[in-house]
Amino acid sequence: MDFKRVGELIRKVRKERGMTLDDLCDDYIPRTTLSSIERGLTQNETKVHYILRKLDIDLSDLWQREKKDEEKRKLDLLLIENIINSDPKKAFSRLTRLPDEYNGPFLVFLKARCYFKLKQYNKATEYFDDALQELEKRPDLSYTNLKPRCLNHKSIIEFQRGNSEKAVRYAEEGLESFDFKGERKHYYINLLSNKSIYLKKLGRKEKALENLEQIKFDSLDINSDAVLGVYVLRTMLKREIKTYEDAIKCAKEGIALAINCYNYERQLALLIELGEIYKESGDFDQAEKCLETAIELKSQITRRHWLIVDAYLELGIVHYKKKDFHKAKKALQKAAEIAKKENTMLKYAQAIIVIAETFLFESNFDHAINYFKEVYELNTGNKEVESRALLGLARVYHLLNDDLNCTKYSKLYIESLGT
Repeated sequence: MDFKRVGELIRKVRKERGMTLDDLCDDYIPRTTLSSIERGLTQNETKVHYILRKLDIDLSDLWQREKKDEEKRKLDLLLIENIINSDPKKAFSRLTRLPDEYNGPFLVFLKARCYFKLKQYNKATEYFDDALQELEKRPDLSYTNLKPRCLNHKSIIEFQRGNSEKAVRYAEEGLESFDFKGERKHYYINLLSNKSIYLKKLGRKEKALENLEQIKFDSLDINSDAVLGVYVLRTMLKREIKTYEDAIKCAKEGIALAINCYNYERQLALLIELGEIYKESGDFDQAEKCLETAIELKSQITRRHWLIVDAYLELGIVHYKKKDFHKAKKALQKAAEIAKKENTMLKYAQAIIVIAETFLFESNFDHAINYFKEVYELNTGNKEVESRALLGLARVYHLLNDDLNCTKYSKLYIESLGT
């Protein structure tokens, strides 16, 4: 007999009937013993069955009723979870209004997720830690994979804070605690993918790829989008470590799957990756074909609009490398236009700076200066982009024999490299 659960049910029924401890206790079961039974501390089946009979409760009926109530609570929480991504404030408000019987680690986890979505990371971390503490007392909930889910979110928070090593540790702890027979198996893919992203950030690209190779798609109940996400990340890592032949093969396999699943966004991401592979390996014609095909999918993209920016940006760079400056500027202006509309200013700056370099190559110095200055004054916080703009300005003024400005921007460029 699970004395703790039976005690909780006895207490619940007693309260539902408006009875106090004094109303239910008697000479055989005094008040202190009854209180102990309700808290699961008195593990005496005879006395427990005595209280059940006194309340006219059939234990099997009670279990059925509790199971039904539990399913109702799970559904209510699932429905609230469903709106966290779209309206975390409304979700949090609904969670705080739930009655006491909803209290538990899952409720705390959902509150943490609301704070996470609102980017209130300190509060989110506090609630994830509270959920983890509650889970330590409930080993029976390991099947929910709530612990790995908490740790996955904590790893993302640490990554956002710039603590990649700590992010890796949380991801590893999540992977170690994962129950493969439990719920939400796709979180295993999330943990592995995120761990690879953190390793990539730390410069351990081979290790990141090795980590991804652990995934066996036929061994987990995961959705096609998660599978395709792994294909994108694998292709990117293979490209970055310059195993181009493997990267091309991986990208093509992913594209075939994306086509079959009608997943246009992953299809677009993989086409961009394939275009970048061909660009980096010097096959600009193939790169151009891939990127133009990617752009043809733009009307199908509903969420990840930054992918369209990437496609135009990479196409502009390919045209630039082919010295087709008219086409380069056209594609880059389109990338900048979409980036500005989406308020992704780093992407905007990346497009503008290539336009500036195009004008510099054409000896159109006035336009080059204007564009380089625009990038520098955007203050994106990206040191690489800012340094590139300063170097561009120094080069322009050198070609104009403007020693004063050349010296000024050369110094700023050197200072930027040291920060």
